[in-house]
Amino acid sequence: MLIIKKIIREQKPLIVLLAIIIVMSIASSFFLTIDNITNILIQASIYGIMACGMTFAIIGGDFDLSVGSIMALSGLISVLAEPYIGQIFSIMMGILSACLLGLVNGFLIAKCHISSFIATIGTSYIIKGIALKISDGNPIISKNSWYAEIGNGKLFGIPFLILLLIALVLITWYILTSTRFGRNIYTMGGNSEVAHNSGINIAFYKISVFILSGLAAGIAGILNSSKLNTASALQGDNAALSVITGVVIGGTSLIGGVGSIGKSIIGILIFSVITNALDLLGVFSYYQTAIRGILLILIIGLGAWSRAKIKSE
Repeated sequence: MLIIKKIIREQKPLIVLLAIIIVMSIASSFFLTIDNITNILIQASIYGIMACGMTFAIIGGDFDLSVGSIMALSGLISVLAEPYIGQIFSIMMGILSACLLGLVNGFLIAKCHISSFIATIGTSYIIKGIALKISDGNPIISKNSWYAEIGNGKLFGIPFLILLLIALVLITWYILTSTRFGRNIYTMGGNSEVAHNSGINIAFYKISVFILSGLAAGIAGILNSSKLNTASALQGDNAALSVITGVVIGGTSLIGGVGSIGKSIIGILIFSVITNALDLLGVFSYYQTAIRGILLILIIGLGAWSRAKIKSE
């Protein structure tokens, strides 16, 4: 019995995901079709890629509210620079700009000792302003047909977006579980004072996790603009909160030191499945936002209650 309770406690997000899938398969005959499952996975891919970077940041004891703006700007840079330097170099330029913005966030937090909440929400507004300026507030359509293939192409019948998500999840998993870098991030997030006394360079690791967060947001921005064949300063709106919601629902703790990329992806899938379910059930979009907020509070609240109960036993 104790083993069963432990399994349920540790796999709670997965159980929630399976429960939603079972309920929706009964409520809608279209839900478990190949087309709809593929659609859910594609929708989850963009946020899932961003969750790879966000997982590093949250496990390290911080979070990044600028990823939505970085996502939008990297996509814009990639599309706008293409006529001048070619598609490959424009994509590299978009990714590099995202890494540099992550470096700025890390510097403000690690060296200037500004809280990640204040620093990243501030840079988010600045980056959003830059994106609006360079695009004049208008969506920019890519004139390169090859660019759209990145976000809409398939390999062996599997969308590139899903394959890239799997690849990045595996890389993230390996770094977090099998490298000294990953172990030090857990240590830093669990107790930064202990980490410092152990000889871990806190500033280096904080800057590193925000570069990784920026990198993931940049990749997601380019893939998203490729999928839509359009870049816009508005594409990243609400992305940061959606990604953080998914990561936290999956069981990665906001206080740091606890979590995994596997749990983060399960959380992103829960978020995507709920969104898809509400669409299939015909729930109006303005109700969906409120429902997702209520579910977030319930899931996180139940998790906190469960942890408090365990400690009291």
